[in-house]
Parts: sequence; structure tokens; C-alpha cells
Amino acid sequence: MYLHGSFESCSQISIENRSRSSRSSSIRSSEKRRPGSIKLNVPNEPKKKSSSPFGKVASRVSEEVSQADLSEPNDEGLFKKRSKSERSETQNDRNGEEAAQHDRSPEVDDEKYPKQDRRPTVDELEWDSPDDKGNPHNWSKLKKWLITLTVSFDCLCVALGSSLYGEALPDLMIEMGISQRLGTAGVTFYLIGLAMGSVVAAPMSEILGRRLIYLVSMPVGMLFTMGVGLATNIRTVLVLRLFSGLFSSPPMSLAGGTVSDLWSNDPAQLAVAMAVFCLAPFLGPTIGPIVGGFAVNEKSWEWTQWVHLMFCGAVYPLLFLVPETLDSTILRRRMIKRGVELDEPDLDFEFVKMVVTVFLVRPFEMLMVEPIICFTSVYVAFLFAVLFGFFRAYPIIFGDLYGMERGISGLPFIGVAVGLVIGVFGFIWFDRIFFHPKNEDGTRGRRDENGDPLIFAPEARLTIAAIGSLLMPIALFWLAWTSRESIHWIVPTLAGVPFGFGLLWVFFGIVLYFSSTFPPQCLASALAANSVLRYTTASVFPLFINDMYEELGIDWATSIFAFITLAMLPVVLALYKFGDRLRQYSRYSFEAEDRKEQAEFDAKESFEDDSDQMSSPSGKYYGEAGSSFNRSSKTAMEQDVSNKV
Repeated sequence: MYLHGSFESCSQISIENRSRSSRSSSIRSSEKRRPGSIKLNVPNEPKKKSSSPFGKVASRVSEEVSQADLSEPNDEGLFKKRSKSERSETQNDRNGEEAAQHDRSPEVDDEKYPKQDRRPTVDELEWDSPDDKGNPHNWSKLKKWLITLTVSFDCLCVALGSSLYGEALPDLMIEMGISQRLGTAGVTFYLIGLAMGSVVAAPMSEILGRRLIYLVSMPVGMLFTMGVGLATNIRTVLVLRLFSGLFSSPPMSLAGGTVSDLWSNDPAQLAVAMAVFCLAPFLGPTIGPIVGGFAVNEKSWEWTQWVHLMFCGAVYPLLFLVPETLDSTILRRRMIKRGVELDEPDLDFEFVKMVVTVFLVRPFEMLMVEPIICFTSVYVAFLFAVLFGFFRAYPIIFGDLYGMERGISGLPFIGVAVGLVIGVFGFIWFDRIFFHPKNEDGTRGRRDENGDPLIFAPEARLTIAAIGSLLMPIALFWLAWTSRESIHWIVPTLAGVPFGFGLLWVFFGIVLYFSSTFPPQCLASALAANSVLRYTTASVFPLFINDMYEELGIDWATSIFAFITLAMLPVVLALYKFGDRLRQYSRYSFEAEDRKEQAEFDAKESFEDDSDQMSSPSGKYYGEAGSSFNRSSKTAMEQDVSNKV
């Protein structure tokens, strides 16, 4: 009911009328740096006008302070003109000392007016020109696509390790004399390692850059994978699986940032590149049972780990061809090479506090207080867990029921893989038709009657997730009630096609909705919360799938998953209809930033009104007493403004 009819009116609004996420982006875009190497904040130079109301207030205050010849107050106003001798003395001081400061009155804060010869921070670095060849945005399309495919294959190798191990379970149980549940814990430990490592890798990349983490993490993960293949007891296997997942995980959180570094200036191409990248974490696990089954059938369980090493070994040399893409790292290294000293922050308490807040504390807080994050993350986590539950359910369905040999019983996962691939191409087609159609001038993106670009409401992105969510219960009921000896095995195999298609579209839609709802730092926390919950939930499902299918049978065990997805269907549909209201009450959305900016603006306006009244003819200041009263009153007002903000 919500998917048609009102799509155009609900999902598109012009830039002039957009009052939510566009405000933050417009503020950022209005502060674009001029061509050059370093941007210094020098108080004596005229500053660019900012679109932010606070920029205007700060600019006005700065102009008043710079225009006033600051000295002692007199009877005619707050300041008096300096004598010629005083001005001459000041000029001599300036000529004698290269970094001399202006003589300021006590109320001028030196921290607000930094010295001109200070060292620049990393945030003040900028490209030499818009066409700077060092900027990843200006690299050739061929180069950017090669990098995108390389990091995507890296993610595929990491995801492959999660399901390859499952094919080793029968032989592992016999050789080590363990139960099936204890053996399955190897999958659980690997997924927990992926969840932990993905959270830690993101802040580390902001310090060290992305390329270094790619090059260091993968060989370390490969060493632990080798250890699993050489292990002789289950305790060693479980510990090494945990560390293998931990050190293999960084590409899962960094590759998306790399793709964004390359394509963020081209939204149409970014959507395509993200679709290709997001395929890897889902396609990798579906390949594992196919490859691993044949490896174990021909060799032994250890060969699941050797096959994983072969895949990683084939991709790792390609990572040396991937350059650094994080702009702050590129610019910092460039300035160091040019001999420019930078004011770089130390790894002090405040930085550690920021990392812990953004990536460890805030994700769990958002899961508790943000309905948008909570319900969508639980929904995606459940679907992801069902996929990993299939790694134990498919051998029961196609091995025990249809009598397929090991290796052959993994081939039905081709149905899920085909659905995932179709989902990627379907998403690209949908994006090009509805979100980024081609215009007559060759550009892409919808425009209004005046030719201005149209911006989609965040809920428009949920159209993709809504379509995908409708396919999930259909696919699961299909699998549940066609898995019978009297029905050919191809029929339940084909149920994987809508499952893979729907899974990918739900994931795409929700990630795009997050990116349109939350500002960058909050978006990182939202995605971290989604990732941790997704992998943690998936790590638990394989532990009870065997018992569930033995007790309930194939039909009803699979139907339970179908009924749960049916019950969760209103999550996406409710967000599609009521998402706008939820965003208004959110504590972390762009709307929350708007409310904060408005409160700060109102406080500044109130401060200016009070200042105008105090400097009016009826409120002149006289002598030292007047100056002291002025300073104390201003301090009180500033404290009041701080309390209001």
C-alpha cells in the first residue's frame, strides 16, 4: 500500500525546501577551501562569509574587534584612540619581533585569535587545486574500479572463511572426538572475531591510513588460519579461529570507506560501486560450502583452511597495488615530504575517549534509545543469521533428505548466489531509473522544472528494503514446503534466488536510509551497531540449527523463520510511513543537529540584543568602574549563553 501512488510526492523534495540533512551538507559545502596547500585561520585577514548563522556572528564580532583600536575605555565609549607615541611604540614592537601579538584588552581571548606563525593542523590541509592528481576523486575511472574490485575481493576472502570451516565438521568430530555443537563453535568464534575487529579497525585507519591496515592485517589473519589447519585439539582450533576472524576483519569495515573515498563526488557511480562492494560479504559465505565440500570430499578437513589460504594468497599481492585513499593521510604525508611541520594531536586521553565513544559506547547507546537503529538492526541481524543457519540446514535438506554426497550437497547454494548477483544488477537498474536517471545534458539525477537537482527524502531509500522484505517470507515458505522426496531438488534450490535477492535489497535499503538520516560520526556508530549485532546474532544460530531441524522437521523448522520474517515485515513499512516523525524525535539524526544549531543561534541572538542594550546612549560606561562592570556583565551573559546551549 505504501509502495506506489505517492512515491514521487513522498520521496522527492527540492534543495530549496529541504530542511533536514541538506542543512549540514550545505554548511560543509559553503566552507570549501580555496586552492592551496594550507589554510590558516589568521585574525587580521578578511575571512570568507559562512552560510552558518554562527559564522556570521563570529565574523561580525571579529570585524568589530579588529576595527576597534583596543585600549582603555573613556567617557565617550568603550575604547579610546591611542596616542601617536603609543602607536609608534607598538609599530616598533611589531618590527622587532616577527610573531608579536596585538595589544588587546583583557576581554579578548588569545585562544580565539591564534598567532599567524602557528603550525597547521591536519584538518586545515587541502588539495593544491581542484584538479590535484593526488586527490582520489581525480583518478581515472579504470584505476578507481580496479581498486574497488580489489578491496571487494579482499572482503569476499574474509567472508569465505566463515563458511568453509563448516564443511570440515564431520571429519573434525571424528578425528577429535567432539560433539557437533562444540565443533560448530568454530564458526561462532570466527564471527565474533569479525564483529570485534570491524569495530576496532575503523578508528585505527583514521590514524594509520587504510593501506597500512590492509597490508598488515591480512597476513596476520592468514597465519592464524594456517594454525587452525595444523591444530590437533579443539581448544586450539577455537582460539585460533577467534584470532583469525579478528585479524582478517578490517577489510569488512575499511572497504566501504575506501569506496567512498574514490566515488563520493559522483553519487550515481557511488551507488554502483557500493552495490558491487556490498555483494562480497554475502557472496563469500555462499561460495564456502561449494568449494569446501569438494575439498573435504577429495582430501581432508584441513584442506578447508588450505583453500582459504589459497584465496587470500591470490588476493594479497593485489593489495600492494592499492594506494592510500584517505585524504587526511595523503595530505599529511605530502606536507611532511615538503618539510611543513604539522600540529598533530597526540594519542592522549581525549582522543581515546572520542574513539571509545564513537565506536564502542555510542553504538550500544543508539541501539537502546534510537528506534530506527534498534528495529532495523534486529531485522537485518535476523536475516543474516538465517543465511548462516542455512549452512547447517542445507546439508540436512539436500544431504540427508535427497541423499547428495558431500560437495554435491553444497551446490544448492548456487541458488542463493544467483539471487545475490541478480539483486546487485537489479539495484543498479532501480537506482538508474528512479534515483539517478540520465538527463538530456548527459548528467544523472532527477531535476525540478527549474533544472535544479532534487533531493530524495530518506524514506525513499526504504522502497528497496520494502520490496526485499516482501520476498523473504515467500522464499522461506517456498523452501520449507517443497523440501520433500516427492519434489525434485531443483525446486527448493530455486527458493534461494528470491532469498538472496531480498536479503541484499533489505541490506542496501537500510544502509542507504542510515546514510541519509545520520551525520557522519553518528553514521559510523549506527553502522558499527548494525555490524556488531549482525555478526553476533549470526554466530549463535549455527549452534542450535541441527537440534531445531531434528526436533521440528525441515518444514516446520524453516517455517518458523518464515513466520518471524512475516512478523518483522511491518518494521520497514512502518519506517516508510512514519520515519519522518521518528527522525524529528531522534537524538542523533540530522534533525537533532538542526535543533542544536537553532538553539545556539537563538542564544547568540539573545546575547547580541543584550549587548546592544548595554551599549546604547542610556547605558554608557564611565571610567574604570564602567569598564569593570562591562566585563563582569559580559562574562555573566556568556555563561548564560553557554547554559542555554
